[in-house]
Amino acid sequence: MEHQTGAEAMLPPGTKCDQFILQKMLSVGGFGQIFEASVVGNPREKSVVKVEAQTAMFQLLFNECACLKSLNAAFNPNQLFESTPFLRFHGYGTIDGYRWLAMEKCGDNLSDLRKATPLNRFSVPTSLFILSKFIEALQMMHSIGWLHRDVKPANVCIGLHSPRHLYLLDFGMSRIYVEKDGTLKPRRISAPFRGTLRYVSVNIHRRQDASRWDDIWSAFYIATENMVGYLPWRRMGDTKKVEDTKISSDLSRLKYGSETARPNSMSVIESYLNVSQLDPSYFYQPPPYELMIREIEADLRLRGCTKSSVILDWMTVQYPPTHQYQMSPYSTPNRRMIITPQKTHKKTERMEREYERSVCFY
Repeated sequence: MEHQTGAEAMLPPGTKCDQFILQKMLSVGGFGQIFEASVVGNPREKSVVKVEAQTAMFQLLFNECACLKSLNAAFNPNQLFESTPFLRFHGYGTIDGYRWLAMEKCGDNLSDLRKATPLNRFSVPTSLFILSKFIEALQMMHSIGWLHRDVKPANVCIGLHSPRHLYLLDFGMSRIYVEKDGTLKPRRISAPFRGTLRYVSVNIHRRQDASRWDDIWSAFYIATENMVGYLPWRRMGDTKKVEDTKISSDLSRLKYGSETARPNSMSVIESYLNVSQLDPSYFYQPPPYELMIREIEADLRLRGCTKSSVILDWMTVQYPPTHQYQMSPYSTPNRRMIITPQKTHKKTERMEREYERSVCFY
């Protein structure tokens, strides 16, 4: 959700939802609003409350509640602090024609953090760290029978107190893909489009039933965007044009930070994803999560880092943003971008190299 100036709050500040007292509105989107909330009897507890009208065309909050409760029951039954990549569930209910869902409060999301970087991208080590955490969280979610179906940067946040802790959130469009006996549900002949246009797989464009592979596709696209600064279809709004560009683009040719080639783990992951898209039988097969994570860890070691030692971009002092750099052959010109002389390009390349070194132990 993005904040909209002047939007009227669904519930006024001071509204009491069980033990949660609504305070200021943090953000508002097409499907509801998010409020900061205090907890009666525990003023130090940080909580947020999502609110959705019971008359809303798309009812997402009940589904999100079910998924979040399942994740907490499976991986954090004792409600330990920052122990899993999922927010702690605090409560759910209805009041005055609205549904509300209370959960742990977290920090900034990855979309905002990337936009705050000097070159609108994360360093390669930071991007690899994020991708690994994405895959770990998705593997956990998939292991208890849930698909996310809306994996995007805005749906991953850092911890309030630990900048290394990442949370996967927003499960309104999640779906159970297994039967009660644990067997996989049969593949549907077709399915409605679910997800965010920029990050969904080609399978979703083709209205095919989502599988675990489609969540990984989204994580892969996000990793590419994090390292490069954009995706070739970023300025396209037509669904068919985006699909065609996803099929035709050679993402390996993009400029991955200050490096001469993209990380090997990205090529390995893409090769598995491409096979899964061509072979229908892969719908029922789990992605090789551990293999993908090992490849990412190997790439981090080549860069003198580990997941526990890499200095993440948002942990360092940021430089003022600049758009004065050479544009990739895949990028779409922006009126505000300046194509600078070669001398400026060399200066920017040097700054990029220094920026990469500043966020990783060597």
